[in-house]
Amino acid sequence: MDWTKTNWENSEKEFSQKRKVNNKVSWKLPHIIGTFYSSKMERSVEYESINEFIFYAFLELDVKTIRYYIQPVEINIYCLDEVGNKKNWVHIPDVLVFRQDSLPLLYQVKDPRSKESKKLEIINRACVKYVENVNWHYKVVYPKTLPEKLITNIRFLFGFIKSRKYYDKWIPQLIERVKYFKSVSIGQLAKSFSDEIDPLNIIPIIYHLLAKGVFYTEIYKDISEFNEVILAEENYTDLFINLLEI
Repeated sequence: MDWTKTNWENSEKEFSQKRKVNNKVSWKLPHIIGTFYSSKMERSVEYESINEFIFYAFLELDVKTIRYYIQPVEINIYCLDEVGNKKNWVHIPDVLVFRQDSLPLLYQVKDPRSKESKKLEIINRACVKYVENVNWHYKVVYPKTLPEKLITNIRFLFGFIKSRKYYDKWIPQLIERVKYFKSVSIGQLAKSFSDEIDPLNIIPIIYHLLAKGVFYTEIYKDISEFNEVILAEENYTDLFINLLEI
């Protein structure tokens, strides 16, 4: 589906955050509450665990993710307890993701140490039934099980998403030089501007272009001035395939 031309005004209301972020329900696990500014959502986004932060940083870097909504819907759950008494409660999944060329994806973000339980099975069944009714997909993901180097690089590049005023002057020239070189190390590319500007001021722009999906480098190795960069192509930038494996 093409989400690039969507008017999100109604979605902003429909999928507004349904509860305040907290980590009280997971007191047995070491969680961290925090916020960051989302370039894609153009507002502050809250997270209540390292797993959520990794996942949201991933969404910010993913070139196909157009929008995502935190704790977007309420799902009514009805079941019987062990002795046959009726129980019901409202469950709020973690995030709804709109990716280009995909149906909406409703995600539950879990710590890999979270134990399977009958309650979780009930929740997952209810979520699956919910998304079937609205033509979405549902998945439980465990971001900490991503390759360690990938997590490190996600967190590193996440810090370079924001553009700086002086970037605009150099970005077109950087793109043209990478087109010319086809493949060039970050250090060599930066040094090619040494007659005009300190190369140390060019390196953050290169990282910014990596974070925005304009350039590509090997994402499973330490990112440094020795990395080769090329112009990104769709098959290089679709890191979301990793989430199908966790």
